[in-house]
Amino acid sequence: MSDLTTAQILGTAPVQVDSRPNIRTNQMASLIAQAVADNLPYGAMYRYHDNFITINTIKSVNQDGETITDLEKRPMDARRFTTWIEQFMTFSAGEKKPVESIGKILAEQILASDYLRASVPEITEIMPVRLPAWGVGPKGERFLRILPAGYDPATRIYSAETVEWDSSKVYPVPAVLRALNKALESFPWAEKAAGPITHVRSASCFMAYMIGQFCRHLIGRQPMILIIGNQPGTGKTLLAKFALGPIYGIPNATPFPKDDAALQKLLFTKLISGAPYVLIDDLINLSSTTLNQYATSEAISDRVLGGNTEFCGANRMQIISTGNNLTVTPDIERRSLIIDLFDACKSIEKNIQNPLTEKVFSRPQWRREMLMALWSLVWAWNEQGCPSVCSSSAMPSFEGFSEVVGSIVMTAGFISPFTKRPATTDGGDVRGNALERLLVALADQIQPEPPEGPHAQLTHLYTVEAVMEVAGRLGLVDIICSGKNQNQSMGHQLRKLKGRQFVDSSGRAFTFGRREDAVSSQYNVVILSEPRM
Repeated sequence: MSDLTTAQILGTAPVQVDSRPNIRTNQMASLIAQAVADNLPYGAMYRYHDNFITINTIKSVNQDGETITDLEKRPMDARRFTTWIEQFMTFSAGEKKPVESIGKILAEQILASDYLRASVPEITEIMPVRLPAWGVGPKGERFLRILPAGYDPATRIYSAETVEWDSSKVYPVPAVLRALNKALESFPWAEKAAGPITHVRSASCFMAYMIGQFCRHLIGRQPMILIIGNQPGTGKTLLAKFALGPIYGIPNATPFPKDDAALQKLLFTKLISGAPYVLIDDLINLSSTTLNQYATSEAISDRVLGGNTEFCGANRMQIISTGNNLTVTPDIERRSLIIDLFDACKSIEKNIQNPLTEKVFSRPQWRREMLMALWSLVWAWNEQGCPSVCSSSAMPSFEGFSEVVGSIVMTAGFISPFTKRPATTDGGDVRGNALERLLVALADQIQPEPPEGPHAQLTHLYTVEAVMEVAGRLGLVDIICSGKNQNQSMGHQLRKLKGRQFVDSSGRAFTFGRREDAVSSQYNVVILSEPRM
């Protein structure tokens, strides 16, 4: 056998061993790296955040017998490369030398090669399902398309197909809205409206959040999403996951970190990993410069933990947070879409028929139908010529989101998701429990004149002074009130509970005040039902 030709050394015409190209290793490392690059199948490996990775899908069967497909993204290092590369090519030291594995040092040299780096496709985003993106026609015109499964060179986005869905089929918009109205009917939107959810501000914000994730390739930065409940159990986390479920299956939620340093570490780690979102559950407060930075910055730069390496990357990660009775500052409000949930009854006392559970988010059929429903809303907007129904200035700093997502939501018949948010209520924890004890005591005092008389619609108007007297007898003043002016503090806490329903010690349901009467210094307690026998 004669010596190998230059073409064979470079890998363009390699010797075949077991049907695989054979690369000679008794050459310069640069030539070996070039040969590896030339014989590596396109798409076998990708470059992501300047690191090499491989992408695969893994199938499994769940307990219901459904086939579940998961996306697997694995980093490539020298140790793994030594065995991984052997599925594509072999290596030998000379003409009559046996095939052998390359060592870690040669693997490091190959992976560090500029030639290999330039030949491997670069990925900017990895998504578990195919989503819409803009295409450019022959005359430079923009059109809407669905990305193909796998790598798309035009956008440098990799779309796995963990759920196969038919983008050639669309549903009528009224049918989609009816299905959404039914799916979301158990959530207690704070704004009351007669008719469907299209008339509710918080529901419109939710749709903008959901469509924003589906249309993430059509827009730039997305605003922070805040889902605020007036008490535990209103469905905040479930609602947050509902919007993410069609794309990601059951989403991951992260507890609120203990301090700002831990929050910064969490968000930076998520950013480096390429996470498209971070869901922070049970947020305690919103006074965080880190949260503000990640909510609006186009790019984030920081030092990677455990070394001196600096990472600087585009920030495409949406922050989603849930919490009870959060105080929203003007800075946070202009960066966020805020969804308010208000449950007049105690959430633990609700009896919901056919409650929605997280389990449905992992079901391929549910995800498929939801993806097609979202696509139907986007396509309806596209069929009308992509009208700018919503101005890009509706939410400054998020112009792409405002114009595209806002217009899709409004074309579907919803009110603007950027409608001014009304004042909301709050309450909860130790102070909340004390307030509830106080309200129960106030209701217990309301009795019919003749003992055998009806209880329903009995009412009494309490002043702050009268409430303070009852609170003093119960020893609750110091728990509820803070500051020098206790009467003023009590009034502030009571106003948060207006419009809520409670149950007194005899089992009678009652309402406390009226939510719309937010400035009154008197509080009406109305008994709604008879005692439980």
